[in-house]
Amino acid sequence: MRTCKSFFFLILLVFISGLYGCFADREEPVVTEPSSKKPESQSVQPNDIDHEENATSGESPIDKEKQIEVLKALIPEGVTQFPETAEDFYNLPPGRFSGVQYGKQKEEIDKVLQQFPHIENPDRETLELYYLALLGLFAEDYPEPQEIINQIKLASFGSPEMDDPRFQFKEQYNVMIVLDASGSMGNMAGGKTRMEAAKEAIRSFAASLPADARVGLRVYGHEGTGSEADKALSCSKSDVMYPLQAYDQQKLDSALAQFKPAGWTPIALALEQAQKDLQSYKGEQNTNIIYLVSDGIETCGGDPVEVAKQLADSDVTPIVNVVGFGADGEAQRQLKQVADAAGGRYVLIQDQQELKKEFEQASKIARKWIEWKRGATYDALSEKLSQGVEISVYGSTWQRMSVRESYNFLSAFYELERRKILDKSTITKLKEIEKTQSKLIKQRGDEMKTFLENLNAKTYKEAIDAINRQYSENVKRN
Repeated sequence: MRTCKSFFFLILLVFISGLYGCFADREEPVVTEPSSKKPESQSVQPNDIDHEENATSGESPIDKEKQIEVLKALIPEGVTQFPETAEDFYNLPPGRFSGVQYGKQKEEIDKVLQQFPHIENPDRETLELYYLALLGLFAEDYPEPQEIINQIKLASFGSPEMDDPRFQFKEQYNVMIVLDASGSMGNMAGGKTRMEAAKEAIRSFAASLPADARVGLRVYGHEGTGSEADKALSCSKSDVMYPLQAYDQQKLDSALAQFKPAGWTPIALALEQAQKDLQSYKGEQNTNIIYLVSDGIETCGGDPVEVAKQLADSDVTPIVNVVGFGADGEAQRQLKQVADAAGGRYVLIQDQQELKKEFEQASKIARKWIEWKRGATYDALSEKLSQGVEISVYGSTWQRMSVRESYNFLSAFYELERRKILDKSTITKLKEIEKTQSKLIKQRGDEMKTFLENLNAKTYKEAIDAINRQYSENVKRN
């Protein structure tokens, strides 16, 4: 009986203990304070404030640094600071969408604008990065005054004042065209390939020459392909397709049909052989002009700059004009060096019309040459009037470009705000920067036009002396 009582008491004790445990478990959440709640008396640390602000804005310091790096990546090479002088403006690489109003290329521009990071409350340095990125899109290709200066020289062909024998009329007038026929000339320029555009411009130019003038055509890059296997062949070939002679439509058409864009780019070799083409036409009795037309750099290991120096020092004494046909930045730098080394001029063109216009310079000189042969005298007044027109066109071109650049910037600001890529405050600050720069661009254009007008009022020698003495200083001072 005692055993039963003890057993019953043990069961009761276990039941009471279990019941107490259940109540204890139910009370614990009530007395335990949530760990995320801070006591009101606890002070808030600076790091806590930063975290809360960044949580509100959605932007941490690390995120902002990444966004700034993204913004910097949108700024193209060569766009490193705001242009200030006239020289800064015309030496700035043209923007990706320069030359065309916003609406005509809106779809492509908008794709790029959507890559712009949204950086809240940007400081001045960040605002300048935004502006430089936009400048990389919309900066216009402002005309260099050197073009007008070159035209002063070209327009003075035959002048008794000309002390450069290359620009004096001689008994014979010869133009040798050295044409790039490498594979990249198959790229499109407008609705045609560069090669098609070049061939048509050459036909038009040759047909415009006086009967007594001579024209020749040498090509390079027309053999092989762009593959490594064909490099040796392609780099070893440059051929005369139309020997220096009077214009013959049938022969020239036949010559132009013989080649198409193919291989590599041996510019140095082509220039060396162009010198040989003209070797029988010494500079004492011949006005010799070479047009090098290329869309790329030397790719065959030659040194076209050194060859250009040798060409300039030769007794052929040619005027060397280098035409970059849609050339990129690297190609432009090398082609400019070739022109400088030869004492000639460089021009960048993008399509057939621009190439045709460039060839018209040589046609104009040829017409003056034939008049000189017939006994006509140099008309200084006529030349100054012509140069005055060119200077007026220069000034209006500069101002027209400045208006288009400003319009494109403002259109981009509207789109950036409309799409909420940038906030209104940031846009307002960028507009102020653009307003200041736009005013400066117009001012520099007016100053350069006045400078050129003053040159045109001088005699040829006075103008050249003024250029040599004051031009660089004048531009930098502006």
